[in-house]
Amino acid sequence: MFLVEIFNSWQGEGGSVEGSAFGRRQIFVRFAGCDLRCYWCDSRAYLLASSVPKYRYEVKPFSGRFAYKPNPAKFDDVVDIVLKLDTGDIHSISYTGGEPALQTQNLLMLMEVMHDHGFRNFLETNGSRPERIEKIAPLTDYASVDIKDETSKATENWVDLVLKEIESIRILKKAGVKTYAKLVVTKDTKIEHVKWYAELLKGLAPLAIQPKEPIDISQVQLMDIYNVATKIMGRENVGLSFQVHKYLNVL
Repeated sequence: MFLVEIFNSWQGEGGSVEGSAFGRRQIFVRFAGCDLRCYWCDSRAYLLASSVPKYRYEVKPFSGRFAYKPNPAKFDDVVDIVLKLDTGDIHSISYTGGEPALQTQNLLMLMEVMHDHGFRNFLETNGSRPERIEKIAPLTDYASVDIKDETSKATENWVDLVLKEIESIRILKKAGVKTYAKLVVTKDTKIEHVKWYAELLKGLAPLAIQPKEPIDISQVQLMDIYNVATKIMGRENVGLSFQVHKYLNVL
C-alpha cells in the first residue's frame, strides 16, 4: 500500500454531529493518492500515490518525532507501527488521505486486522466511489463522507460527484455505520446548492459545515448557510466543524 504518514493525535474535525469522533484520540493512517483535485486540499502533494517514495511514522505517540520507510509500505510494518502508537485511549483508527478507498484491498486487510486487535475503524472518504465503499462498509464503524461543493473544483462533473457521495452515505448507513456528511464551504458557496445538499441528506445523515482554511467566509454567510440547512434537515442534524487541530498546532 502507498501511505503518507501514520501518527497519534486528536480528531479535529466533525464538530458535534452524530457519528463524529471530534475531540477523540485516534491513530491516523494517511493513504497516498486521490481521484479528485480540490483546489484547497492540504494534501495536494500526495495526489498521485506512486509519486510518494516513502512514508513517515511517529516513533513515539504524540512526540512529533518521525522516521521513514519506503513505499509501497509492507503490511506487517504498518500493523506494527499502529500497535506501537496505541496509548490505551484510542477511540478508533482513522483512515484518511488522499482517498483511502482507492486502495480497497489493502484498506480492507488493515481494517480487519485492526478489528481483531479491538480497534474501531473510522473512514474519512470523499465518497466518489460508491462501488468501493460497498466493499468497505461491513468493516467500517464510523464514517465522514465529503459533500464536494462546486467551489472545490474537485471535478468537472460536480453534480454527478455529489450524487455518488450521497449514494456512498446510503450504503454506509444501510450497513449500520455511524455516518455524517462534511461540507467545506467558501465565500463563493451558493445558498441554492446548500439547499440541494440538505434535501438530499434529509432523513439520511447529519451534516457538518466546515469553513475552508484559511477561512474566507464571513460570519453572516456562515450563519445563513447554517440556517438554510437546519430548516430543511432539522435542528439536531446540522453543526459547525473547524479544523481545530491546526489551532492546537498538532497533526
